[in-house]
Amino acid sequence: MGNVMKVEIDDLKQIRFFEKFSDEQLGTIALISSIREFRVKEMIFEQYDELSEVFVLLSGSLSLGISLPKEKRIHLGTIEEGQLFSWSAVFPPFISTAWVMAVTPARVIAIDAKKLNAEIERDCDFGFKTMSKIAQTISHRLSDTRFQLMNQLSL
Repeated sequence: MGNVMKVEIDDLKQIRFFEKFSDEQLGTIALISSIREFRVKEMIFEQYDELSEVFVLLSGSLSLGISLPKEKRIHLGTIEEGQLFSWSAVFPPFISTAWVMAVTPARVIAIDAKKLNAEIERDCDFGFKTMSKIAQTISHRLSDTRFQLMNQLSL
């Protein structure tokens, strides 16, 4: 983990995930977030890790996949800039369903998941926007995963 930087509202405004959030809501997210840097081939987390942060990719490229028995890894897709990942940090049991690795040098916004959950409960409008976006993310990930698995199975 390289140097940790503060998140500014302007950083968040560049990101598609946050496009419907008010400045006040973005300010709240900025307060509970930091920016992290990862090197090429650095693991951001492994499958079955306990997650305490939700991540959004600021720059770079990440590979997402699943681990199989006998150390085999299957690549299921690429996380694009502006996409949220590690949504498992928001839902019990907070265990990662996949691994994520940096393919290029990458910068991510790391959001404290417990504080995010507290805000989701406190502010209904914020909660609705956040959960809608997370649901879209999970839905896209599921489609990508099915597509990749179909490809793998037809080999």
